[in-house]
Amino acid sequence: MTTLRTPRLTDFSAEDRAILERTAKRMGRTAEGLLEPSIMGVQTHWPAWLEANHLETNASYRIQGKLPQLAKEAIHVAVSMTNHCSY
Repeated sequence: MTTLRTPRLTDFSAEDRAILERTAKRMGRTAEGLLEPSIMGVQTHWPAWLEANHLETNASYRIQGKLPQLAKEAIHVAVSMTNHCSY
């Protein structure tokens, strides 16, 4: 199985370090904290992609609005059926 090792901050160019620091600041972390072994640490191999992925994810959270009433009722029925409740 292939394993990606997390890089060190000194392995990046100045531009990539700036991207990592911007992304880390948005996440409330340090650039070194992003490099810890985790899913974020692996994504740091591609700093521009990491930043774009983070921005897109945050944007998708902001645009989510209320669920339509029919969707709420469908969820209610599904949960009730799973819990064997009489609905």
